[in-house]
Amino acid sequence: MTLYSPFSPEDILRVIVRAFFSDLHIIIVELILRDNYITEYAISTELKLSLDRTRLVTNNLINEKLVNFEERLFKNLKTIDKLNKIVYKKGFKLRYLYFDKISFIYTIKKKIKKVVTKCLWENKNDLDSFLLCPRKICKKVYKVQDIKNLTVDTEKGGFICTNILSFNTTCGSKLMSGKKNLSTKNINLKIIKTLADTINFTNYKEIEL
Repeated sequence: MTLYSPFSPEDILRVIVRAFFSDLHIIIVELILRDNYITEYAISTELKLSLDRTRLVTNNLINEKLVNFEERLFKNLKTIDKLNKIVYKKGFKLRYLYFDKISFIYTIKKKIKKVVTKCLWENKNDLDSFLLCPRKICKKVYKVQDIKNLTVDTEKGGFICTNILSFNTTCGSKLMSGKKNLSTKNINLKIIKTLADTINFTNYKEIEL
């Protein structure tokens, strides 16, 4: 099955920054996305902020692996003053910020898997859980590894049974937990982890499940 995502990596970045970071983070991220390749000096100048404060925010974004940077060294510049003397200005470095889509999606995928795996480990007694079709004529049982082959109910959420009942008839019932004592949270965590394992981050518009 193929899902087409309406969200680009840039959209996902904006959602994350707006949910977990300050207004200044949001503004600086928008400048990076707007220019694609921008120096910290240009950001501080446009926002009328000190370079130290600007770097405090950009370092935070870099450490969280939301944006990337490239540092360029500019060599000493030779000029001639009014007395016709050669004057050398001190060399300097500029840090250029940019948004790497593949690196970003890989980071998000890795973070999701790490968090979900930790939660599942804390509930390891439920690791053998499964989904069950409630339809009497079907009763198909699905293991967690089967999730990638299921159909998603885009309107109500959850997964749809794909078991073929006859030559041209698919069950289509909404699946439920196969264990009465299995929490909905654990089911959702297992689903998220399985989906994260299958994300094809080389093309954000098409995600293979």
